[in-house]
Amino acid sequence: MDKALAAFETCLKKSNYRPRYLAVDEFAIHKGHRYATCVMDLETGFILWAGLGRSMSDFEHFFKSIGLSLLSRLKAVAMDMNASFNRLFQKYCPKVPIVYDRYHMKAQFGRDVMGAVRLEEAQKA
Repeated sequence: MDKALAAFETCLKKSNYRPRYLAVDEFAIHKGHRYATCVMDLETGFILWAGLGRSMSDFEHFFKSIGLSLLSRLKAVAMDMNASFNRLFQKYCPKVPIVYDRYHMKAQFGRDVMGAVRLEEAQKA
């Protein structure tokens, strides 16, 4: 997979390819223990990069391998609420808006609200 992605990256750089909208997500390789991170062009469906792990240092390899010039026309990036992804995009592409997906926004809101209500009810009892 590394060879295929490296060859694809080289081809994209030669063709002056510049994505406008990206999506970043992690996925489980083995149930709950090993993860990988994937960056995809939302307009073409191309997988631009995939790497083992989901930590900040793991994802930083994306910016170092792909090169910031490839991201020069980027208009937005979609992601879940993983703090590592957010911080690195703010560091390397500070002017690019980050769009959080609706599912994770609702889930986080539900956890925050339900947590506050539970705490309030526990304090009453």
